[in-house]
Amino acid sequence: MSLEKIKNLLDKNNFDFHFIESVDSTMSEVKQLIYNRNICLMANEQKKGFGRRGTVWKSPKNNVYISILSKNILPIENHFLNNAFVTNMICSVVEDICNVKTQIKWPNDVLINKEKISGIISEIFSINNDQYINTGFGVNIVSSPKLENYSTTYINKYNKEINNFYFVNEIMEEYFKNFKQLLNNQEKIMTEYKSRLLYFGDNINLKIDEQNIKQGIFHNLNIDGSITLKNDVNFENIYNARII
Repeated sequence: MSLEKIKNLLDKNNFDFHFIESVDSTMSEVKQLIYNRNICLMANEQKKGFGRRGTVWKSPKNNVYISILSKNILPIENHFLNNAFVTNMICSVVEDICNVKTQIKWPNDVLINKEKISGIISEIFSINNDQYINTGFGVNIVSSPKLENYSTTYINKYNKEINNFYFVNEIMEEYFKNFKQLLNNQEKIMTEYKSRLLYFGDNINLKIDEQNIKQGIFHNLNIDGSITLKNDVNFENIYNARII
């Protein structure tokens, strides 16, 4: 799989493609580029990759590090749909090439057998009255970081023939093939996402911050990305937390 093939795929779908050997973070770097069209930036290595709440994302060479910067086509309150859509595409590709089932740990981790293989984050920002969404994701291809209290895995453990360029071509083909779902079939996006959710319907602990942990049943996932937590007293929508 060549970079030229990826570039041609994106070009015919009105995307500019940039490959950089090493960046601090694709999420930061992509915003420095010229926005003539939508952009997909791929790096072979990140030196200062980050996840939600600024957590460090270790990013050694030859894994997938991508940021997709595009005009936001959704109401800002529903921008989680974009995350769910991209997560579904990652899960679909991983399942196909690794012959496994994936799970999603809310809000942004993709797992195989409860081991993390991918993470997704996004941000909304405006330039000259235009609203953009910047979606970043990493996928472990040839290696995975060793993390305390969180097992990880990588693609080559299941399929040694896959490299980062092959995976990016596959994920972007899925992205373009299914893109109309974002406007025309949002229910399908949410249904597919929920079908992979780890702990859906189970009793969970949600860590809000260092002093605040809430317990209840993972009753629903809403279109804005919030969890509906059910306890003995009421239902509560929680937007920013971590399942522990």
